[in-house]
Amino acid sequence: MKRILATALLALTAIAPAYADTLAAQVKAEAQRLLVQVSAAESAAKVRPGAKPPAVAPALASDLQRFSLAASRLSVEIDQRGGPTDLRCIFRGMAEETGKQLDAAAKATTGGDQAKAYARLTYMLKDAVEIAPAVGGNATAASSARAAAATCPASKDF
Repeated sequence: MKRILATALLALTAIAPAYADTLAAQVKAEAQRLLVQVSAAESAAKVRPGAKPPAVAPALASDLQRFSLAASRLSVEIDQRGGPTDLRCIFRGMAEETGKQLDAAAKATTGGDQAKAYARLTYMLKDAVEIAPAVGGNATAASSARAAAATCPASKDF
Protein backbone atom coordinates (compact mmCIF):
# COMPACT_ATOMS: atom_id res chain seq x y z
CA MET A 1 0.00 0.00 0.00
CA LYS A 2 2.81 2.40 0.86
CA ARG A 3 4.50 1.64 -2.45
CA ILE A 4 1.32 2.51 -4.38
CA LEU A 5 0.90 5.79 -2.50
CA ALA A 6 4.56 6.67 -3.02
CA THR A 7 4.29 5.92 -6.74
CA ALA A 8 1.12 8.02 -7.03
CA LEU A 9 2.72 10.91 -5.16
CA LEU A 10 5.80 10.75 -7.37
CA ALA A 11 3.63 10.73 -10.50
CA LEU A 12 1.64 13.74 -9.31
CA THR A 13 4.81 15.63 -8.47
CA ALA A 14 6.24 14.94 -11.91
CA ILE A 15 3.18 16.12 -13.83
CA ALA A 16 2.26 19.09 -11.61
CA PRO A 17 4.44 21.60 -13.49
CA ALA A 18 2.64 20.75 -16.71
CA TYR A 19 -0.62 21.91 -15.14
CA ALA A 20 0.81 25.10 -13.66
CA ASP A 21 -0.57 28.31 -15.00
CA THR A 22 1.88 30.25 -17.08
CA LEU A 23 3.43 33.30 -15.53
CA ALA A 24 2.01 35.39 -18.39
CA ALA A 25 -1.50 34.12 -17.60
CA GLN A 26 -0.99 34.96 -13.95
CA VAL A 27 0.18 38.48 -14.81
CA LYS A 28 -2.90 38.97 -16.99
CA ALA A 29 -5.27 37.64 -14.31
CA GLU A 30 -3.66 39.77 -11.61
CA ALA A 31 -3.86 42.88 -13.82
CA GLN A 32 -7.56 42.21 -14.50
CA ARG A 33 -8.26 41.84 -10.80
CA LEU A 34 -6.27 44.95 -9.90
CA LEU A 35 -8.02 47.04 -12.54
CA VAL A 36 -11.23 46.91 -10.51
CA GLN A 37 -9.49 47.97 -7.30
CA VAL A 38 -7.36 50.70 -8.86
CA SER A 39 -10.31 52.12 -10.80
CA ALA A 40 -12.35 52.30 -7.58
CA ALA A 41 -9.48 54.05 -5.79
CA GLU A 42 -9.13 56.47 -8.72
CA SER A 43 -12.85 57.28 -8.61
CA ALA A 44 -12.70 57.89 -4.86
CA ALA A 45 -9.71 60.21 -5.26
CA LYS A 46 -11.43 62.18 -8.05
CA VAL A 47 -14.43 62.96 -5.83
CA ARG A 48 -12.38 65.38 -3.74
CA PRO A 49 -9.59 66.63 -6.04
CA GLY A 50 -8.44 69.44 -3.74
CA ALA A 51 -8.71 67.58 -0.44
CA LYS A 52 -6.14 65.45 1.29
CA PRO A 53 -6.43 61.96 -0.20
CA PRO A 54 -6.96 58.82 1.84
CA ALA A 55 -3.99 56.57 2.42
CA VAL A 56 -3.42 53.83 -0.13
CA ALA A 57 -5.12 50.73 1.20
CA PRO A 58 -2.47 48.30 2.51
CA ALA A 59 -4.06 45.38 0.64
CA LEU A 60 -3.97 47.34 -2.63
CA ALA A 61 -0.35 48.35 -2.07
CA SER A 62 0.58 44.73 -1.36
CA ASP A 63 -1.28 43.47 -4.42
CA LEU A 64 0.40 46.06 -6.65
CA GLN A 65 3.81 45.09 -5.28
CA ARG A 66 3.04 41.45 -6.04
CA PHE A 67 2.01 42.41 -9.60
CA SER A 68 5.27 44.34 -9.98
CA LEU A 69 7.27 41.30 -8.90
CA ALA A 70 5.36 39.04 -11.31
CA ALA A 71 5.93 41.48 -14.19
CA SER A 72 9.65 41.56 -13.35
CA ARG A 73 9.81 37.76 -13.24
CA LEU A 74 8.03 37.58 -16.58
CA SER A 75 10.60 39.94 -18.05
CA VAL A 76 13.36 37.63 -16.81
CA GLU A 77 11.61 34.59 -18.27
CA ILE A 78 11.24 36.22 -21.66
CA ASP A 79 14.94 37.11 -21.60
CA GLN A 80 15.99 33.60 -20.53
CA ARG A 81 13.96 32.07 -23.36
CA GLY A 82 15.51 34.46 -25.85
CA GLY A 83 12.12 36.05 -26.43
CA PRO A 84 11.47 39.41 -28.03
CA THR A 85 13.34 42.31 -26.45
CA ASP A 86 10.32 44.57 -26.73
CA LEU A 87 8.17 42.24 -24.59
CA ARG A 88 10.96 41.85 -22.03
CA CYS A 89 11.29 45.61 -21.81
CA ILE A 90 7.54 46.20 -21.62
CA PHE A 91 7.15 43.98 -18.57
CA ARG A 92 10.29 45.34 -16.94
CA GLY A 93 8.88 48.83 -17.47
CA MET A 94 5.55 47.77 -15.97
CA ALA A 95 7.33 46.55 -12.86
CA GLU A 96 9.15 49.87 -12.49
CA GLU A 97 6.09 51.97 -13.30
CA THR A 98 3.99 50.15 -10.73
CA GLY A 99 6.46 51.08 -8.01
CA LYS A 100 6.69 54.70 -9.15
CA GLN A 101 2.93 55.20 -9.34
CA LEU A 102 2.29 53.41 -6.06
CA ASP A 103 4.80 55.76 -4.44
CA ALA A 104 3.17 58.76 -6.14
CA ALA A 105 -0.28 57.71 -4.91
CA ALA A 106 1.03 57.26 -1.37
CA LYS A 107 2.80 60.65 -1.35
CA ALA A 108 0.03 62.62 -3.10
CA THR A 109 -1.06 65.72 -1.24
CA THR A 110 -4.39 66.09 -3.05
CA GLY A 111 -7.04 63.76 -4.36
CA GLY A 112 -6.35 65.06 -7.86
CA ASP A 113 -2.68 64.07 -7.66
CA GLN A 114 -3.57 60.68 -6.28
CA ALA A 115 -6.17 60.18 -9.03
CA LYS A 116 -3.47 60.89 -11.65
CA ALA A 117 -1.23 58.17 -10.19
CA TYR A 118 -4.13 55.71 -10.13
CA ALA A 119 -5.05 56.67 -13.71
CA ARG A 120 -1.51 55.83 -14.84
CA LEU A 121 -1.74 52.49 -13.04
CA THR A 122 -5.11 51.81 -14.69
CA TYR A 123 -3.68 52.53 -18.14
CA MET A 124 -0.68 50.27 -17.48
CA LEU A 125 -2.81 47.44 -16.09
CA LYS A 126 -5.02 47.56 -19.19
CA ASP A 127 -1.86 47.22 -21.29
CA ALA A 128 -0.77 44.23 -19.20
CA VAL A 129 -4.10 42.50 -19.84
CA GLU A 130 -3.72 43.01 -23.59
CA ILE A 131 0.00 42.26 -23.91
CA ALA A 132 0.51 39.31 -21.53
CA PRO A 133 -1.08 36.75 -23.90
CA ALA A 134 1.56 37.63 -26.51
CA VAL A 135 4.24 36.07 -24.30
CA GLY A 136 3.08 32.53 -24.94
CA GLY A 137 3.06 29.56 -22.65
CA ASN A 138 6.70 28.86 -21.89
CA ALA A 139 7.19 31.07 -18.82
CA THR A 140 5.86 29.25 -15.77
CA ALA A 141 5.17 30.51 -12.29
CA ALA A 142 7.68 28.04 -10.87
CA SER A 143 10.62 29.61 -12.66
CA SER A 144 13.34 31.95 -11.44
CA ALA A 145 12.50 35.05 -9.42
CA ARG A 146 15.65 36.96 -10.32
CA ALA A 147 15.15 40.62 -11.19
CA ALA A 148 15.36 41.63 -14.81
CA ALA A 149 18.93 42.82 -15.14
CA ALA A 150 19.23 43.05 -18.91
CA THR A 151 19.26 46.51 -20.42
CA CYS A 152 16.34 47.65 -22.50
CA PRO A 153 17.21 49.94 -25.37
CA ALA A 154 15.84 53.44 -24.99
CA SER A 155 14.11 55.11 -27.86
CA LYS A 156 15.12 58.72 -28.28
CA ASP A 157 12.63 59.50 -31.04
CA PHE A 158 10.12 61.63 -29.18
